[in-house]
Amino acid sequence: MQTIWILGATGKGGRAIASELIGTTTADVVLVGRDHDRLAAVAASLGGRSRTLVASGPAELATRVAADKPTVVVNTIGPFGETTRPLARACVAAGSHYVDLANELPPVQDLLNLDADARDAGVTLVTGAGFGVLATEALVLELADGQPAASRATVAAMPTVDGLGSAVLASVVDAVAYGGRRYDDGKLTRTSLGADHAWIPLPDLPAISAIAVPTGELEAARRASGAGDVLAFSSEVPSGRAVRAVLPAVSALLSARPIHSGVQRLISRTKMTPPAKSGDVSWAYARLEWSDGTHREAWLRTGEGYSFTAKVAALSAMRLSDGQGRPGASTPGAMFGADLARDAGAQIIISGSVAS
Repeated sequence: MQTIWILGATGKGGRAIASELIGTTTADVVLVGRDHDRLAAVAASLGGRSRTLVASGPAELATRVAADKPTVVVNTIGPFGETTRPLARACVAAGSHYVDLANELPPVQDLLNLDADARDAGVTLVTGAGFGVLATEALVLELADGQPAASRATVAAMPTVDGLGSAVLASVVDAVAYGGRRYDDGKLTRTSLGADHAWIPLPDLPAISAIAVPTGELEAARRASGAGDVLAFSSEVPSGRAVRAVLPAVSALLSARPIHSGVQRLISRTKMTPPAKSGDVSWAYARLEWSDGTHREAWLRTGEGYSFTAKVAALSAMRLSDGQGRPGASTPGAMFGADLARDAGAQIIISGSVAS
């Protein structure tokens, strides 16, 4: 029987994905986590239609994947800088397909660099199966379809969520510690975090303030557009003038290993959560520019960010379980197309081609 494992099933993202899968897929859904009682409670809340498996830490999880060889492994455990590489490699060795919710640039690049290994093993690895990376990637794919390679790409993610879990906060800490990045003439270059700030336009709504952050959306936009110059903005990191002024110092502080490790331990132990953003509409934006002076813009509109992420991850897992993937390592849009975002409930709005 086909099996889909959800790692981190007691977390906010894991529970939501399990809820999407139960009653939808014919595969056996297995909830994986560190705490037996919490897993049992989640399973009961889902009507008892799933199995549970207790395992903790990337090493033990990798051992269990190797032993049981599930059809698909869905990794929701952040920070993904610590879990993506060992768990994806374990899946390659076991012949299992892999999906994660990563949106930090280093783990997204790490997984994409496993493309040759995944092809050789005949498995599919998908990273960024959520609002980030897919929301902006879907827009770039739509804008780039049938067009020559763009010269410049700009994307922005502006999710609204009903609460941020500790895994998401840990990922934000990793992104800030990594510092600013952008693509200039095809080369990934370091920038001062907070130096690139923009007001992102929305259809018939006030623009949203955002700063460039080194997310997986940066890499996905580069690959989908073919552009040499790429910037990825996010509204998830505070972008006020005072905050931008101190971000470089905060980034440098968090990049020190002892401080970074201490902050991450604090997050994991106290379940720290930043405040949610009010509202029920999330937005993404993309703009492609070409050397002839033309540009096109597009927006994605969807509901609460966690809900969209759960649908994207569940759809990706089900498609891989059903044999709809192809061997290799990929982002979700590159693997399944921009319609994956629409199937998860998003609306895509595209402007015409206009002169800059």
